[in-house]
Amino acid sequence: MIIASGQPGQPTVWHDVDMSSKERGQLYGHTTCSPRRPFVAGEWVSLEFTFTIGKTELGPGGRLALAWSWPLDWTDLQFEDPGGDGFTTVAVQSGHNSATTAELSLRYFRQGPFDPWQHHLELTVGRSQLAEGDKVILTCGNRAYGGRGWRVPTFRLRNLEFVVLIDPDRSDAWHRLPSAEGLSIVPGPPERLVVIAPDHGLIGETGTLTIRAEDRWGNASMPVHARPKVRELYAEPAGPLLELGEAVVCADPPVVHVPVRYKASGLTKVEVHLPDSDLSTQSNPVRIATEPPKWRRFWGDMHSGQSEVGCGVGSIAEHFIYARDAAGLQFITHQGNDHYVSRDLWDLTRIETENFHEPGRFITFLGCEWSAPTSDGGDRNVFYRHDEPRLRRSGRFFQEDEPDPEPDLTTAEPFLEAMRHEPVLINMHVGGRPTNLDWHAPEIERLAEIHSTHGTSEWFVKDALHRGYRVGITAGTDGITGRPGACHPGWRNNRNVRNGLTAVYAEDLTRTGIWEALSARRCYATSGEHIGLWFEVDGQPMGSLLTTAGDPLATIEVEGTAPLESVELLRDDRQICQWQLAEPSPAVNGRHRIRLLWQGTAQRGTARAQRVTWDGSLNLDRGTLHAVEAVNFHGGEDRVDQPSGDRVAWRNATAGNRAGLVLEVEGDEHTMCSFNAPPIRFSFPLAHVLKAPLVRETGGLDCQVAIGPAPDNDAPTRASLTFRDVDAPTDAQAYWVRVTQIDQSQAWSSPVYVSGV
Repeated sequence: MIIASGQPGQPTVWHDVDMSSKERGQLYGHTTCSPRRPFVAGEWVSLEFTFTIGKTELGPGGRLALAWSWPLDWTDLQFEDPGGDGFTTVAVQSGHNSATTAELSLRYFRQGPFDPWQHHLELTVGRSQLAEGDKVILTCGNRAYGGRGWRVPTFRLRNLEFVVLIDPDRSDAWHRLPSAEGLSIVPGPPERLVVIAPDHGLIGETGTLTIRAEDRWGNASMPVHARPKVRELYAEPAGPLLELGEAVVCADPPVVHVPVRYKASGLTKVEVHLPDSDLSTQSNPVRIATEPPKWRRFWGDMHSGQSEVGCGVGSIAEHFIYARDAAGLQFITHQGNDHYVSRDLWDLTRIETENFHEPGRFITFLGCEWSAPTSDGGDRNVFYRHDEPRLRRSGRFFQEDEPDPEPDLTTAEPFLEAMRHEPVLINMHVGGRPTNLDWHAPEIERLAEIHSTHGTSEWFVKDALHRGYRVGITAGTDGITGRPGACHPGWRNNRNVRNGLTAVYAEDLTRTGIWEALSARRCYATSGEHIGLWFEVDGQPMGSLLTTAGDPLATIEVEGTAPLESVELLRDDRQICQWQLAEPSPAVNGRHRIRLLWQGTAQRGTARAQRVTWDGSLNLDRGTLHAVEAVNFHGGEDRVDQPSGDRVAWRNATAGNRAGLVLEVEGDEHTMCSFNAPPIRFSFPLAHVLKAPLVRETGGLDCQVAIGPAPDNDAPTRASLTFRDVDAPTDAQAYWVRVTQIDQSQAWSSPVYVSGV
């Protein structure tokens, strides 16, 4: 049992587990919060906390703290601007019907010393004292002076908790007051519709369509009485290939499942419409066969993130349920940072992993994230082939009543040495503490992550390939908001983009099948979409090691979820072939469609380090702007302001990904355009970009702005491609594929590693 929390050398939070909540309230005090109601994700509120002092009085220098956990993206608090957001005030009432002379100072920590409650507000007694029965009234988001208040976190949460602490003697030994209860966060109205279809099937088999409505912030928000309309959109060959069953409404998470039966072979997809709304969407392609293929494609998230067992929210059970029922995943792990996981919590992780394991439907692997600082090795996702009672931690941010005797392995060298002979796989990635690639155990470190909610990290995979590492490419969530496989970045307090997904080609949906596919690197990554991708060289699938005396022949098959813009074949970090599949849009009635794309990463590192802010505008001189369409905007605060005719403004950020606008403009050879964003300002003639794209580099990692004709929406959604590399070097090379759709969603194959004879 955990009796105290905190990093070594930092303040300690004592949980006083030997005392009841009532006893702690009498000794330290208690807290109430008003209003006490479900909050809508992302709404602006004013919260009043009342701390009633217990028998432990606070003299000069004594402190109270209101803390909340790392994932909770409340907006910042401040004390200087009464009319601004997050304005916070404090007042004191004597418990003895007389005025108190106590004075309190306030200090806000966006990333403070408590762990895992890094956000906190500290109240310090300046003179006099707070005696038993005195009340401290803290108003967060005080609206009395015209401010909007305090914005609620942007994700659904059953139990919204604030941790209230007291440090009467400034010893940095903090004790917990009973928490205010009864607070929760519910989703807002739906603004987006998602449908996930099983992309492989055999005649006579059954599958399930997962239909998810999402609010502004990406929370599952299907109305309770909603009955989405589903129809088969097209089929090749013509004729219905699916038999649609009766919709099943799930209450928690709020989604709809529709059973399907595969009637005939071919390729099809479905369209879904939400009645009484303008929301509709199409599924990924569904391919139905008469005979089982050698390998079938399954979708999952091996870096799904963590629940409250770690630095996230919600239970492990809720984590698995959301992944299965809302995200439609077929395999997953739970990846709590090991320094938060006590022996009891590890045992709970093991139990819940087995509870949700269902061969043929939902495959769970035991997992944990070894979480040393980057200088000591960095984060590494550990996946266990079998149940494992031991946990080899990087450290402990807790104290137990009966400490786990398993020794900690605090640096990469002893950790990898201990694990390299175990039945495990390790996924290297860019997380809170990016993996340090100076240490590597090729026997077990067979996977490297290219995309998560932190950002798109091609630079990380290219670094691994440059070092000669033979890795399969994955993508995942690395989430902390309880939405594995279907996560959004909120207002980018902690994350930047939507999650990625990993597809594997496996013999069957079992632990043995998925494990064999991952071990063989027979997997690929997407930025979250169910893009179909097959890649082989000389008949050997992605992930293979190949020796050849001839010129390698690459074969690529793509089935997109949107029109395809380009497919690129890479050799190590260099493009050797590009197929441009989308033609430029033609002008219509003198109006041209041009596209602005910005992309890139500020610097190598975690989410905040990678982020590039592109809030900006485009101005036209002697031209007219008729329509604007956002491209690949991920955040709930991303937006395009209504164009005024000669100007459009936007809010957006990237972290290795691409985003931008498609504009319908009218102009001539005299029309000038001015681009203005924090990374760069420049002007250009409209006529110039109608002939050829204009690219401006802005510094950072692959940071640039590209402006040119917009791709035609009638581009193909499928492609079959081949390329023979007649200039192949004789030394070992990694051949891999990057797919980009016109919506800027992407997919990346694992490499085929080719050596000449």
